Amino acid sequence: MRLPTFMTAAALLALPLASHALSGITDTQGDFLATFAGSAASTDLDVLSASVFYNAGTDMFTLTATMDGDIGSTATGFYVWGVNRGAGTAGFQANGITGVRFDRVVIVRPDGTGTVAGAGSLAAGSVSISGKTITAHVSGGLLPSTGFANKLDYTWNLWPRDGAFAGFAAISDFAPDNANFTATPVPEPGTAALSLLGLAGLVAWRRRQSKS
Repeated sequence: MRLPTFMTAAALLALPLASHALSGITDTQGDFLATFAGSAASTDLDVLSASVFYNAGTDMFTLTATMDGDIGSTATGFYVWGVNRGAGTAGFQANGITGVRFDRVVIVRPDGTGTVAGAGSLAAGSVSISGKTITAHVSGGLLPSTGFANKLDYTWNLWPRDGAFAGFAAISDFAPDNANFTATPVPEPGTAALSLLGLAGLVAWRRRQSKS
């Protein structure tokens, strides 16, 4: 039996909302770079997962990552998010990493501060930490396009660093290993509400059908 038209439309709107849960990337545990000068005991510099979300309504990016150890375990550790806004180049090509392309970096620190290189510091309270997860909220105004028309087209990579060392030897991991990933859109409140309404209507309709 066909779904009522209004339920069909609402259910279709709900599909993108469900797909948002699949955003981000996962990274292999313990895959420290062979060139990393630090210690494998620095589990807070080993990326397990990373995601970027973009809210067009507020022009705000949310960068969040979970490590293998508690954030701040390595006193000199911090996190660098590379973003390609349209003019990204392979800054690590000399090290054999050709797929990580960026034209600006966001630096996030375990002390709760952050900086967008060339644009300024993140606002107070923009960085939060919960155990093994560190999250930063970055205004899109600090990341103007260098070629991509839509900020959802920006691509990202995360590489933790141990500041006790210099150069490429300070980098513990790339997530993903030799590529970038895209952000996930945050649904507008009205769209999210309609999607949930559609799901509720679909469930109610199916329950009625099962009883008939």
